[in-house]
Amino acid sequence: MSFNKIKKTFLPFCILTSIIFINSCEQPLEEEEFPYEMKLVIRGILESNQLIDEIYIGRTLPVAVPFNEDFANLKDAVGAVVSDGVFYPLRHTGDGIYTTDSLVASMGKTYSLVVQYQDKSVFAETYIPVPGSILSYGVTNVVEDGETKSVMEGTISPAGNESYTANWVFLNFNGTISREGESFVQVKRSSAGQQIKVRSEAIPQSVLNNTNGNLGIRLYVYDGAFYNYFQTQGSAQIPDAIFGQPGTNVRWNVEGKGIGLFIGRTDTIKAAQ
Repeated sequence: MSFNKIKKTFLPFCILTSIIFINSCEQPLEEEEFPYEMKLVIRGILESNQLIDEIYIGRTLPVAVPFNEDFANLKDAVGAVVSDGVFYPLRHTGDGIYTTDSLVASMGKTYSLVVQYQDKSVFAETYIPVPGSILSYGVTNVVEDGETKSVMEGTISPAGNESYTANWVFLNFNGTISREGESFVQVKRSSAGQQIKVRSEAIPQSVLNNTNGNLGIRLYVYDGAFYNYFQTQGSAQIPDAIFGQPGTNVRWNVEGKGIGLFIGRTDTIKAAQ
């Protein structure tokens, strides 16, 4: 279903749903005093075989105003996730987090998001990527700022239009993760017919010397749009907690009167051999 068709279908959906919510809509007086253009803030990471239930909807605050979580989090936005032409309404569960209640993401499928709050509306589309083939992986040394560091590196044969990044992990002997890198240092975009290499941040010496488990690599595979976000967002933090003020050059995949990411992701964990 195209965005234009979704928008046309979503308008009567918003009108009907707004009638239900109109008595509970919050109209804070403080908002009228803010000389700024409010934007919706969206955060949603969709993973294969997982219920779509962690979509954050909030709003930006003026730069000069201290962050107020109660004001930033929206509890009465109207929205839905669209899959195969079916609308799955979003229900607020608390702290600006919304759930579809029943929609489970599937690898290879495309999902659309439509959200409206007051006179602001946003749209986004993503897919759950199919990972390519991992050809090899292991610890390798790199030189940064004149210093040799150990990292985990993987070589992948991509399956399609994906973005790849990696973290080192330390696995207990039962296979559970006890530690993991905190940042992505690079994201590689897939290219048809070409292998790509992607590496983690430096592995701490304490982890390298730990004999109570195994080192491994965690390859994250995102919707291809994640590459554009990573190249412009100015921070390598793993994007499970994205929200804040709009960056001037950040390339989000949310369209309309908003910022943020609504992005599909899969991941694969391999223990070093």
